[in-house]
Amino acid sequence: MISASRIAAVPRRAIIVVVVTAVLLVAALVLGVRQQHELAAADAEVKLPEPPTTTGSSPEINILLGLARDATKEGRLVAPQGNNAYEYYLSILQLDATNATATDALRETLPFASQTIERQINRRDLEEARREIALLRDFDPTNYTLIILGAKLDAQQQVVTAEDEAKADAIRRRNGS
Repeated sequence: MISASRIAAVPRRAIIVVVVTAVLLVAALVLGVRQQHELAAADAEVKLPEPPTTTGSSPEINILLGLARDATKEGRLVAPQGNNAYEYYLSILQLDATNATATDALRETLPFASQTIERQINRRDLEEARREIALLRDFDPTNYTLIILGAKLDAQQQVVTAEDEAKADAIRRRNGS
């Protein structure tokens, strides 16, 4: 038979684990917010690279290059879904895997797209951030920045989940369940 003290110890351990995890995640978020402020200041000074103006080898590629250039100029690097520079450049690479224009543009805009994703995570728009990280991983699945953003996304998801569980627990206690 399990003693009452052992039963009571399990929730305490779980609470301690959740609290320690939450503290670590909050610390990570504080650092992220600090970095976000630094990035915001840098964003005011940072200018997106000029989209390449070379033409592709087919009319389809030329059309996609034009759409990608327009999206880049308008700051639509990874959003909205279906109408952004990354998706257009990736479509070009599906048609011509050796297209240097698309490859160069994807590589040059990756840091700016990463900043956009970090802002999504900080705003807790986690599903959109997840979609955008997956989009960038289609081009560079082993990119270190994307690995860090994925970890930050996971940490933010854990914070949101812990907050939701705490709210649900408070509601249950208030309702006497």
